[in-house]
Formats: sequence, C-alpha cells, structure tokens
Amino acid sequence: MRIHEILSESNTPLSKNAKSSLKGAVTTPNANNNAGDAYKHYRMGLAMAGAPEYPTKATNDIAGDPLISTYTDEELEMVNFAAKQTNAGPVKRITKNRSEERPDTDKSSPVAKPKKNKYGV
Repeated sequence: MRIHEILSESNTPLSKNAKSSLKGAVTTPNANNNAGDAYKHYRMGLAMAGAPEYPTKATNDIAGDPLISTYTDEELEMVNFAAKQTNAGPVKRITKNRSEERPDTDKSSPVAKPKKNKYGV
C-alpha cells in the first residue's frame, strides 16, 4: 500500500464515522492557514486563550504586515525605494527614528536603601 493511498488531501467531506468521533467540532474558514492568513489564525488563538474574561482586539498596529525596523534615515529611504520598486504599496510609519525613554524610567531605584545597624552606622 502506498502512502498516498493512506494520506489523501481531497475536498471530500468527512465520513459519518469520522464525524461521529469528533465531539463539538467547529471550523473557521476565514482563518484558514492554507488560504494564506496565518495571522488571523494566530489572533484567533490569542483571543481563545483569554476568552471571555480578557477580550482581544482583532488586530494591532502591525496587523500581520512585515515589520521593518530602520535605524537611520538612509535605511528608511532604502525601504521606501524598495517598496516603490516592487509595488508593495505605501510604507506606514509606526514610530519615529529616535528612541525615547519610557515614562517609568528612573522613577525608583533598584538598589535597596542602606539599613543602619544597632550602632546607628
């Protein structure tokens, strides 16, 4: 018996035997990995992990797009040029080219305050 006789990927529906052993089976055709939308499948997994106590947005700032991080203005120019050459569409700026300190930086010291001994030193 050849392996292709055992394993077949066809569009035939599941048999009654197979369906009878799958309790509560559901599918989400729009989040199908084979259709090229792995990001939607990933976001659905996140949403299921927190459901229903922790609602999850359907997307974020990047939304499954490739993330390119530039360090200089010249690198950003290279990205814009390449996007134009390949018809990739507009480049969406998410952050500035300058790093910024987080608002909670240097608000408390990680070093414990010195404790005085019984002599006050």
